Amino acid sequence: GPEEAERVITHALQVGAALLAAEQVGAAQYLLDLAVDYAKTRLQFGRPIGSFQAVKHKLADMLVDLEHARSTAYHAVWAIGDGSDDPALAASIAQATASAAFSRIARDTIQVLGGIGFTWEHQAHLYFKRAATDAALLGTAEQHRSRVADMVLDTAVADADAARVAT
Repeated sequence: GPEEAERVITHALQVGAALLAAEQVGAAQYLLDLAVDYAKTRLQFGRPIGSFQAVKHKLADMLVDLEHARSTAYHAVWAIGDGSDDPALAASIAQATASAAFSRIARDTIQVLGGIGFTWEHQAHLYFKRAATDAALLGTAEQHRSRVADMVLDTAVADADAARVAT
């Protein structure tokens, strides 16, 4: 009924945010694989570009971003399905993390691929545009970080007030 509409819509948005985070993680994984494969095969100065320290560091940073996003996405899906953790908080954390990671990984993949990555027809450029679109869906990373801060700070203030009353 109408009295349940807000709860149902809120739950649907949380599920959507968690699923979008999972999709972003999958797309970021694809881009990382693409960048690593390219770095192994593209030769510069007679050796693969993946052997250069700057490229290694960029790929390592991309992996760290990806694994962080993957962990938060898994946690959001678990929190929504299990219900033992705050699904709103988990979904916002996942969306903020995965959205930012996907955007960075898409940008860095283009950097690793060089000029070929920014041609309109290349998959890296298409994923870059997808990352920009996904970043605006269901709230930006900044909006989700703000929601997380509001939820955490509201809880912290409530806990502090309860502790003051108890003493």
